[in-house]
Amino acid sequence: MMRKQSEIDKAPNDIETNKNEEISLKSENQRLVNQIQMMNQQVNTLKQENQTLMQQNEMLQGQLNGLKSENQAEMKFYEKWKDVQAELSEYKKRTFELLEEQKKWLGSLEEEFTTIASERDGMKNLLFQKEEALEILLEKHQKMMNTKLMKWNGKYWNLRKKIQLKSK
Repeated sequence: MMRKQSEIDKAPNDIETNKNEEISLKSENQRLVNQIQMMNQQVNTLKQENQTLMQQNEMLQGQLNGLKSENQAEMKFYEKWKDVQAELSEYKKRTFELLEEQKKWLGSLEEEFTTIASERDGMKNLLFQKEEALEILLEKHQKMMNTKLMKWNGKYWNLRKKIQLKSK
């Protein structure tokens, strides 16, 4: 019986201990429930942040794709520009080569032109001299023709022609 007595004596202590344990477990449980609620709130806020970050990421991905396409377009434009610049430099090179070739030809043409111009000027002067000489000769001829002797000489030859024509 002693055993029963000691068990009975122990029972209120056990009950008291069990109450204390139950109270501590309930408080621990309440603390854990509060902690779970706080974590759930944190999870919800993190989910919302994650969702907004995902939306921002999608928006930034769209912008990145747009920028990539713009970059590709600009690179294509740059390549075309480089090709056009190369073509332009080739045209410039050919143009300068043609100008150098024509420079020689133009030099010879200029020399020919100056010789022709000097010949022309010489011939013009010669023509003026000949015209002056012709005018002088014409004046002398006119003076000579206006003399009485030449008038009679002209009449003589006209009569002679008429006589020769009649005799034929």
